[in-house]
Parts: sequence; C-alpha cells; structure tokens
Amino acid sequence: MSQKVYQRIAGELEQMIRSGELKPMSRLPAERDLAAQFEVSRTTIREALMVLEAGEIIRIKDRSGAYVLPVTRKSAGILHSIEATPGPHEVLQMRRLIEGEACFLVALNGSRRAIDAIVDANMANAEVPPDDTPEFHDATKQFHLSIAQGSENSLFVELLEYLWEQKSGPLWENWYGSTRSRQNRIAVLANNQEVTDAIVARRPQAARTAMQRHIDWMISRFLSY
Repeated sequence: MSQKVYQRIAGELEQMIRSGELKPMSRLPAERDLAAQFEVSRTTIREALMVLEAGEIIRIKDRSGAYVLPVTRKSAGILHSIEATPGPHEVLQMRRLIEGEACFLVALNGSRRAIDAIVDANMANAEVPPDDTPEFHDATKQFHLSIAQGSENSLFVELLEYLWEQKSGPLWENWYGSTRSRQNRIAVLANNQEVTDAIVARRPQAARTAMQRHIDWMISRFLSY
C-alpha cells in the first residue's frame, strides 16, 4: 500500500525532532495549528501523532498536549516499523458505511436463519462479563460479523474481517486501549441491543441508523483521545 498522509506528516515531524527544530521536552504546537501548517484535517494530525507516540518519540498527555521525548535507539526509524495501514479514523469511517448498509439489508431482506444468528450472537456477547476484555472483544466481533454475513454480501464480510484486523495494530492499541472501560463495554451492549431490536423488527432505516450511531460513538472516543 502507498504511504498514507498521516504517515508522511509523522515522518516530517520526526525529522523536525531529530534535526533539533523541535527540542526534547518541548510541547508540540496545538493540533489546529499543525493542521493549518500541513494543510490537512485535525484527525490526520491526530493519527500522525499516534504514530510518533507508538514509537516513543512523543508523549501525549491528557488535556495538556503532545511533548517531545529524547530520541533513543529504540525510537529510531519508527515509520519503517509501521506498515502503510489505514489509520483508526479511516477504519471507523469505512465501518460506518459498510456496517450501516449491512444492517439495512438484513432488516430488509435477511432470512429468518440470518436474523436468528444475529440474535444469538447478541445474546452471547451480552453473557460475557464486561470485565473480560479479550472474550468480550471476540464476542463483539462475532456479533458484527453475523450482521455482515446476514447481508449475504461476501464483500461486506471480507472487508469487515480486514477492518477488524486493524484493531491489533499499535495505533489502535494506543488510543483504543486507553479508552477501554467497563462502562464503555456496557454501552456497547446497549448499542448492540438497539441494532438487534431494529433488525428483528424489520426496520431497515432504524437498523442502519442504530449502527451508524454506534460507530459515531466510537469516532467520538477517537476524537476525545
């Protein structure tokens, strides 16, 4: 895959740090200023900063900003260790499109068997203790895949599998891991139930909206990092 915009910006910021233009322990300019400087969105800047944080080149402090760390051997060439994969915001935007449409199609034309599988997956997810993060993650994935499978569009399934795999990357772990909580997992279950209820009731638009609302909530977690 070609280099992503956020990776290019991360590389330029890395060079500014290594050249001494940005000194160790100094605070980086605010996101909005960096966005204006590089002529990109703030979400792209955020993903670039996540690359640098994953490489221990900067540290992001809540409500304070991003600070330059002393360059070490470990942080050298971080961009070479992170493949040109989609950033978290890109992944969530694509999931919003795919999963919203999958919900619409299942509610509109899904077989009884497909809907039963979604109900079962939702129940299985709800039975996992919210404190069991790995099992909860797997059960949630199966719920979302059951909807993609119920749409009877094989590309939806393949794309969702690919998008879900991105959650194991370092950029996801940095922000997503820091926003994981029992409260958020309980909110996920409520969102899943809303989606399931709309599908069972054969309300296509309501099902699409419920899923898009869930993804929007995920995006808001990303933007608040």
